[in-house]
Amino acid sequence: MSETEDDLRRRIRELEQELRRTQKEKESLAKEKQKIEDEKQKIEDEKKRIEKEFEEFRAKHACTVGNLRNALKIKPNVSDSPQSPGAKTGHKGHGRKTPLRFDRTERLSLSKCPHCQTVLQGKISSTRNRFVTTMRVINPAEVIRFTLERKWCPSCQRQVEPNVEGVLPNARFSLNIMLLVMYLHLALRVPGAKIREYFHTLHGIQISEGEIPHILTQLAREYGDYYTSLEKLVRTARVKHTDSTSWRIKGKNYAAWVFVAKGIVLYKISKSTSHKLPLKVLGKMGKEIVLVVDRHSAFRTLALKSGYQLQLCWSHIIQDSKELSQYYGGEGHYVHKHLKEIYAQAKSLNHKATKGQVEQLKGEIIQLTHRHYKHPTIRRFTNNLAHRDLENLFRFTTDLEIDPTNNISERELRHLVMIRRISHGSRSRRGANATTQLLSITQTLTLRKENILQGLQNILNPVSIN
Repeated sequence: MSETEDDLRRRIRELEQELRRTQKEKESLAKEKQKIEDEKQKIEDEKKRIEKEFEEFRAKHACTVGNLRNALKIKPNVSDSPQSPGAKTGHKGHGRKTPLRFDRTERLSLSKCPHCQTVLQGKISSTRNRFVTTMRVINPAEVIRFTLERKWCPSCQRQVEPNVEGVLPNARFSLNIMLLVMYLHLALRVPGAKIREYFHTLHGIQISEGEIPHILTQLAREYGDYYTSLEKLVRTARVKHTDSTSWRIKGKNYAAWVFVAKGIVLYKISKSTSHKLPLKVLGKMGKEIVLVVDRHSAFRTLALKSGYQLQLCWSHIIQDSKELSQYYGGEGHYVHKHLKEIYAQAKSLNHKATKGQVEQLKGEIIQLTHRHYKHPTIRRFTNNLAHRDLENLFRFTTDLEIDPTNNISERELRHLVMIRRISHGSRSRRGANATTQLLSITQTLTLRKENILQGLQNILNPVSIN
């Protein structure tokens, strides 16, 4: 009996010890849990503080945040299109067309089956035509040694010699090769190293690194008069489009301009994006001239000094309002939605609006300012449209020649931007001017849907390209 009591007491002591150990573990877990909850609360407080600071920063610097988001944005994987390839049912097909001409004919026959080598006998069952376009890939260049006979001219009092046809003065290459270099470098935006590789591989011609810009400079000199004529035509046009972007010359910041009018594309380089260069290029032609531009302040100054009328680009306005809807919630969405509706209404008038309809459109712009906006950026945007830019928003509604957007300048300026990305600008002001002059000519020919190489040849009037 005593042994049983001793066992019970021992068992009780063990249970008490186990209970105390369990209690200590519970207290330790409670402390650990409290520590984790405190850490979690600190993280949540820090998160709220950062979010608050970010909202304040975004309200003050909406453009900076937008550019940062665009830079860090990763596009999702493109899902497979549910549509089947080809034209829709009932639509006209777009198959490969048969060539309109062919240079020679070859007739092919066979005496054995190409599959089982069985000898074929009997008459021809049928024939079919197959058109194949081919050319010589490796086409070595031809080096010609001209012996020029010199004679003394008693009138000029000097020796004279005949000109070499199809070759510019002091040029090592023929005009055909120089125009091809220009076409590859400016029209197709091929880097200089690749142009050298192309001529070495396909034609066996060695062109040094510095020879390509020298060729472009020589061509720019020859096309100088034609470039001047393009300037005069742009100046006399009634409706013009213009835009600008950045350019680098020897590591320093410059501005590149494009002017589009009458099927002409004209590029220029200046030291800044102020109104001075457009005023110099376009001149003071009076209030009959309309300039289609974005909302850059230099163009408003240009209009004041030259007397031009402005048509502000609605693509830029809609894009700016779209950014407001992304960064300022409901207020930005309200402005963006109504501007799209106003623009759609203006376009539906098909350039035949009456004075009353134009006044109604202006009234709808003014109506946007009557709403109370919490964010000063939206308030400033609508006030500028209604008070500063109102007269320059709807000129296109009554004039068939005026386009409501400046997209054509954006498209033509893109060619210069792509060259800038490849070359990182120019090494000298002379090289920059050569680039803008020659690109003006190639893009003018492209806009007119002419063959660039043939058009370049026709401007100088030498022999046709072989």
